[in-house]
Amino acid sequence: MLRTCLFLASSLLATAVAWAQQVAPSQPPAVSAPAAETESQKLARTKLMDMAKFLSRQEKFSATMRVGYEVLQASGQKIEFGEIRDLAVQRPNRVRVSEQQSDGWGNVMMFDGKTITLLDGDTGTYAQVPQPGDIDHTVTYYVRDLKMRLPLAPLLMVHFPEEMQGRIENVDYVERTNILGEPAHHIAARTANVDFQVWIADGKRPLPLRIVMNYRKEPGHPQFWAQFSKWNLAPQFTKTTFEFKPPKGAEQILFAVQVPPLAGVEQAGGTQKQGDKQ
Repeated sequence: MLRTCLFLASSLLATAVAWAQQVAPSQPPAVSAPAAETESQKLARTKLMDMAKFLSRQEKFSATMRVGYEVLQASGQKIEFGEIRDLAVQRPNRVRVSEQQSDGWGNVMMFDGKTITLLDGDTGTYAQVPQPGDIDHTVTYYVRDLKMRLPLAPLLMVHFPEEMQGRIENVDYVERTNILGEPAHHIAARTANVDFQVWIADGKRPLPLRIVMNYRKEPGHPQFWAQFSKWNLAPQFTKTTFEFKPPKGAEQILFAVQVPPLAGVEQAGGTQKQGDKQ
């Protein structure tokens, strides 16, 4: 059974990638003005942007995500796999994402302000690369340049509101609901490639409680979802929270993009053992 990771870099809730520059024609074609938003759409956009702005202003936070994602099999059947992810964020330049997969393996991605580290619990190996800078630049580098997977990456970024505003093509308010255990606004939106829904807590802490994404342009229209819990906006991190110490017997390897590809072999994301062939 094939368990291929979903790469979210092309979606709304993936990291920023620089827009390609295009030369403007001398006489651009006429573009019809967008239709005025309804009151429902205005409310939905307001709630969505309130969530993005609120998260972007937090100096630090932690949360747990229960994740599920579908993978299309060769037979045409879709199989769902799951993960538990613990997030720890301290701005401007500290991130730790600990992952427990449904098959029992655990992985860790960590950024300490100087270095990105990825520990692969499946193989007992880890990769590191220097990366000075803030979280926004690091997330961009991790997804775009290292070609690594980081679901819902913009939630970690200070520029989350700009990412959200720039990618949404339409949005609507579905309902106000208590189904997640507390009052929440259910919002549905669409980007160029993804349909998504988000349930946002009502009140002074408009945090995401649940996100569902459908990749409508991918074969089989696979779905990704994340359920949030244990939000803490004043976590007590220690100096070891973002400090990486290799486990006993762990072997350091390279990220795959750091390994020169063999002739005729396409470079893939992930990690690659030093000296190993692709």
